Amino acid sequence: MRSILYILILPILALAVTGCSDASIKHYNLGIEAADSGDIDRAISEWKESLEHRYDDSDTQYNLGMALLEKELYDDAAVHLLEAARLSPDDNEIQYACGKALEAKGALPEAKKAYRLSITLKPNYFPPYIGIASIAMKQEQYRTAEKYATQALNISMRNLEGNLILSEAYFMQGNLQEAYAQLLSIRHMFPREPALLLLMGKVLSERHMHEDAIATLRLAKANGATGGDLFLYMGRSSYTLSQYNNAEKFFQLALYGNDTDIRALKGLAETRFKRGDYDKSLKTWKEISSISPMNMEAKLGIGMIYINTGRSEEAESILGALAEEEDFPPRTLYYLGHALMRTGKKAEARESFEEFLKTWEGDRALISEVKDIIITLQ
Repeated sequence: MRSILYILILPILALAVTGCSDASIKHYNLGIEAADSGDIDRAISEWKESLEHRYDDSDTQYNLGMALLEKELYDDAAVHLLEAARLSPDDNEIQYACGKALEAKGALPEAKKAYRLSITLKPNYFPPYIGIASIAMKQEQYRTAEKYATQALNISMRNLEGNLILSEAYFMQGNLQEAYAQLLSIRHMFPREPALLLLMGKVLSERHMHEDAIATLRLAKANGATGGDLFLYMGRSSYTLSQYNNAEKFFQLALYGNDTDIRALKGLAETRFKRGDYDKSLKTWKEISSISPMNMEAKLGIGMIYINTGRSEEAESILGALAEEEDFPPRTLYYLGHALMRTGKKAEARESFEEFLKTWEGDRALISEVKDIIITLQ
C-alpha cells in the first residue's frame, strides 16, 4: 500500500537484496522520511540523489514522479513516471499515475492510453475511469464522461470527483434534474465542498431557483470557491430577480479574471439596458462585437439600444441585416418591427410582426402585445 503521494515504502533489506548500493538505499529512505514529514522539496532532492546511484529502480522513479506531480512540475513528473512504467509495466497504479501526469501536461491521447492500460491491468480500480471521464469533459464529450464516471461510481460510489464529473456531465447536456439529484445525493457527505456548492448553485440557477442559487453560490464563495462562473451565475440569478445593482456588480466581478468572457459581457450589457444606461450598454455590446464580430446577440443588442435612443433608421439597418442571417435570435423580428414602425414603414412592420408570431415560442404576453400592434397597422 502506498502512503504519502502513493509512495511505495520498501524495507531496506528488500532493497539490498536487489543489489542496491548503500547510497541508493540511504537516499531513498531519506526521501521517504521527508515525504512523510511533508517536506516534498527535500524528498525530491533525496530521490534524485538515489537515482544517481541506481537509475533503474521503479519505486524511486515512481515516488519522484509523484512528488513532482504534487509540485505541478508536470513535464518532469511524466518523465519519471513513464520510466517507472517501463520498469514495471504491469503495475496498474503506475500506469494511472502516468495518465495523471500526461493529462496535466495536456497530452490527452497519451493520458487516455495510460488510463486504459491501468483499467486493463485491474478493472476494479476506479481512479483511471475518473481519469478518462476527466479527459472527456475537457474534450466536451459529455456522454463519454457520463459513461466513465458512472463506471467509477459503480466501484466507489462515495468518490467526490466521480460524482462531480457525473453531475457536470449531466449539466452540460442540459439534464438539469439528473444533475440536481446527483448533487443532492452526496451533499450530506461533503456539505462544505466548494466545487460541489458551486456546481449546485449553477444547476439551481439554470432551474430558475434563483434565490436558492444565490444563497448556495454565496456559501460556495465563503468556503473558498473562486472564478468567473461563481460570479457569472450570481449575476444571472440577480438579473432574473430584477436585482440589477447586484447583477452589474457580479458580472463585473466575473470579468475581473477574464475581461473577454462574452457570457459575462452579455449579462452586463443586458443589465445596463434594463437600468436604462444605454450609453454603457451600447459600449458593452460593441465590446462583444470587437471580440466576436459575428456575434448575433451583440447585433440585436445594438439594434435595441438604437430603437430606444431614437436612432430608428440605424436600428432598421442592423436588424434587417440580422434577420437575413441563418439562426438569428428569435426576438430580432420583434424589434425589427418596432424599428420599421418608427421609420413609417407600416406594411413592412406588419410583415415583420407576423413572421415573428410564426416562430416565437417564448413569453405569451409578447404574443398578445404583437397581435394588438398588428391590428393598429391594418
